[in-house]
Amino acid sequence: MKDEKTKTHVIESAVFIEKLRQATGGVPYLVLIEGVPLGKKFPLMPPRVRFGRGAHADLTIEDKSVSQQHADVLIENQEVYIEDLKSTNGTFVNDQRIEVRTKLQEGDYVRIGTTIFKFLPAGNVENIYHERMRDLATLDPLTQIFNKKYVTEFLISEFERCAKRNIPLCLILFDIDYFKKLNDTYGHLAGDYVLKKSCALLKDKVLRAKDVFGRYGGEEFMLVLPQAPLQRACEIAERMRTTLADFPFVYDGKKMKVTISIGVVERSTQMEDATALISDTDRALYKAKNSGRNQVCVI
Repeated sequence: MKDEKTKTHVIESAVFIEKLRQATGGVPYLVLIEGVPLGKKFPLMPPRVRFGRGAHADLTIEDKSVSQQHADVLIENQEVYIEDLKSTNGTFVNDQRIEVRTKLQEGDYVRIGTTIFKFLPAGNVENIYHERMRDLATLDPLTQIFNKKYVTEFLISEFERCAKRNIPLCLILFDIDYFKKLNDTYGHLAGDYVLKKSCALLKDKVLRAKDVFGRYGGEEFMLVLPQAPLQRACEIAERMRTTLADFPFVYDGKKMKVTISIGVVERSTQMEDATALISDTDRALYKAKNSGRNQVCVI
């Protein structure tokens, strides 16, 4: 088995994410049990979900053993089938290579390349368990955004993918200005309210579905922007800044002014790894703080 850092990453397309946003009601799932992000549930939305290594796949698997168009999962009248698309290395259900369209049964294991999923039908109680276990492992309990471990591992994987494909990737680091003073003045419960409300506002009003948002530490946050050139990332950062600066934060009847300082950096070919991108973005953040705060800085 590969070690965690080298496991294949499964990436949702923008079209797939939009379908997910529009979906209602219970749907069947494939749960990722070998690969990254481990434990993630991928909804199977009718009529079809395509797997492959190409850009046109709904779920892209970055693995050389996976064909450009590898397999289709077909959802028909609450029954789910998988069909191999004449892939080079085949599609496997319970370690058996399939030659014809195959109906998936509860608990079946689906292998595509080195990536393995477990099939759970709609309404399966195990869906709730997997969702809860994934939340405990990947979410920050206060803000309900991703924790530092998850967002950092995602950045490492995304950096490698974007470098290999020469795709733009930007990173944003920001923190809440004078947060210690806010805590000292209004109390720690007010500070918790600001953290939770800020994250909820940004998720609801600014961030794209494909962006990965995590709490990096205390009042510092990381935002990974896949397929975003620098200009687009700066536009998002400025919207983040104004959204929070303009919002009337009120806790226990007391109004609070909340602003953030933001650093933005785009991946460059000179960067060897994600650590270099984090380091440069951290310097951009401190430039924003040292230049008066409540602003976006790029280096």
